[in-house]
Amino acid sequence: MQMRSPRALGPHVTPTSATSPLDYDQLRNSLADAGAVVSLAELHGGVCGALCAGGTDAARRWLEQSFDDAELLASTDMARELDDLVAASARTLDDETLAFEPLLPSDDASLAERVQALALWCHGFLAGLGATAPGLGRGADTSAELAEIFSDFGEISRAGLSDDEAATEEEAGFSLAEIHEYVRVSVQLVYEQLVPQRAAAERGVH
Repeated sequence: MQMRSPRALGPHVTPTSATSPLDYDQLRNSLADAGAVVSLAELHGGVCGALCAGGTDAARRWLEQSFDDAELLASTDMARELDDLVAASARTLDDETLAFEPLLPSDDASLAERVQALALWCHGFLAGLGATAPGLGRGADTSAELAEIFSDFGEISRAGLSDDEAATEEEAGFSLAEIHEYVRVSVQLVYEQLVPQRAAAERGVH
């Protein structure tokens, strides 16, 4: 990909092949059948960013703002699936076993599709975080560690597959696995560090 590996990814991080408890293909197809134009990866990233900064109510608001068609969210099946998306994401972020996974295509998908999905996921995460807590990342209260993660996510959100990398898929695929793992671990760190921010948002303190 046209980016270096994130600087915060240490040599002891092992790429994971763990799968999300959510079914990416099923949810993607449901969104497409309902006429949604937003990608599932970006949508899930936004949900997780909003969850980190404001909790489940903020994540549901993010979903409402992500659809132009109110009738789409009013659909019983779609409303249930999106509510499950929020609930399952919140559970994995709260899980002490660090079970969280960004919702992305499986390894069976093409490398280009997986790179694009991870870029969209990070873009959605930053958007959901920023919409929920607009001052986050720009104030003195933001730790250097979080600021570095947000900067890295911004870089990943612009990632693309070069012609050379497309020709050497095995090496590029390993690089993608490393970055995927960095994103997975970093989101859990953001979630842990934003406990005070989340608690204030859930109490309605602005």
